[in-house]
Amino acid sequence: MAIENLWVVMPVYNEEEAVPAVIEEWQKCFSEHLENYTFCIINDGSKDNTLNILRDYEQKYPQIKVVDKVNSGHGQTCIMGYRLALENNADWVFQIDSDGQCASEHFPEFVKATESYLAVQGYRKTRDDGMQRSIVSRFVTLFTFFATGEWVPDANVPYRLMHSSVLKNIPDKVPKTFHLANILVSVLVSKATKIKWINIHFRDRAGGTASVKTISFVKHGFKLFKQLRAASMQK
Repeated sequence: MAIENLWVVMPVYNEEEAVPAVIEEWQKCFSEHLENYTFCIINDGSKDNTLNILRDYEQKYPQIKVVDKVNSGHGQTCIMGYRLALENNADWVFQIDSDGQCASEHFPEFVKATESYLAVQGYRKTRDDGMQRSIVSRFVTLFTFFATGEWVPDANVPYRLMHSSVLKNIPDKVPKTFHLANILVSVLVSKATKIKWINIHFRDRAGGTASVKTISFVKHGFKLFKQLRAASMQK
């Protein structure tokens, strides 16, 4: 079981409470299952002590690469991470969040699935972060289908593994003004290849507050619908 040349993309914003445990958990997981990987952690303009913590871990683990940037939001930070991975000739790109909700125990199953699939995404079948966010996720699935015609069971999930051949043209198709870019990425990946969906458990946050608020899905709903419809029709 092995993946060659994996880039991990993990955006971070004000996660000083959660990020040490998250890094240790995933660094242990990657070192056990991979031989060649880069753990790229992108600081999205954090205002707390997050960046200093990340710099310490960059010194501790040679696989960790820290990128500091001005704040542009979670989705656009992920897109930046994809570009960096592709520019550095990554074969596979794995995206996770930095708040402790993504459990590393599922990773070996994702790696196994790459023997038959070029894209693997998690489906948050069970979750500890509240019924409200679970309902929103199910709503996003229906919303996305009506906007694009693509059925993506968990479009905004932050647990996804993609081959560079699938991902290579996607960053250029995501407008810089797109608020919830992960949803559009799921649609574009679904159009490019068959996604293998794997049931995962989504834990509660380890600390801090969510960068994407539940109200954002409502507040930006109409704009998101129009953006999804327009972007999904691009060739």
